[in-house]
Amino acid sequence: MLNQRLKKVSEFIIGDALVDIGSDHAYLPIYAVDNKIIKKAICGEIARGPYDSSVKNVQQNKLSEVIKIRLGDGLSVLRSMDEVDTITICGMGGPLIAEIIEEGMQFVHGKPRFITQANTYPYPIRKIMAEHGYKITEELQLRDGPYFYDILVFDPSDEPVEYSEAELRFGPVNIEKREPVFIGQLEREKSHIEKILNGINDREKNIDKVNRLESNLKYVDEVLENVKDK
Repeated sequence: MLNQRLKKVSEFIIGDALVDIGSDHAYLPIYAVDNKIIKKAICGEIARGPYDSSVKNVQQNKLSEVIKIRLGDGLSVLRSMDEVDTITICGMGGPLIAEIIEEGMQFVHGKPRFITQANTYPYPIRKIMAEHGYKITEELQLRDGPYFYDILVFDPSDEPVEYSEAELRFGPVNIEKREPVFIGQLEREKSHIEKILNGINDREKNIDKVNRLESNLKYVDEVLENVKDK
């Protein structure tokens, strides 16, 4: 059964051919084929257990002809003859997703759309994709209980892509759209930082930590003030 996060990801898939890295039982490709979002898919799994689970699920859904499961490290599962319109990398931390992209971009042919769903810290994803000439065309935050998840959509750009530090931290589209979930998360982050700062008794002894926290607070405040001004 597809969770709400992956259903939201499916709304941004374009083209006929999907590549899903770290496919988690092939739930997203199966859903996308069944709902006629795509015609075919490649699922990449780095470990034998998830690979076997994906193969089993695809077979049970009688989709082995259109969904292929490959065992390999990240984007290295791609072949030069593969058709690729959209690449999805979901359900991982931001640093790991960025590492998969950095190490695997050499295997990507053409300029497919990338969709990532990060469980934590999407900053390095934005940074590495900009370095590879991809701009953020859509992004949003979803809340599931106490946890926040970031969905980012990247498309190739004809112009160099440059983002400010605040945009890399919080997302240019998030800052522009000012969705309630995003603003609420920022306000909670501000409160959390202030609480930590107020609990530091010896600031001189912890000067590096204080400086780091105050820098983070500065960026949060700037985005919140920008939001309020608009």
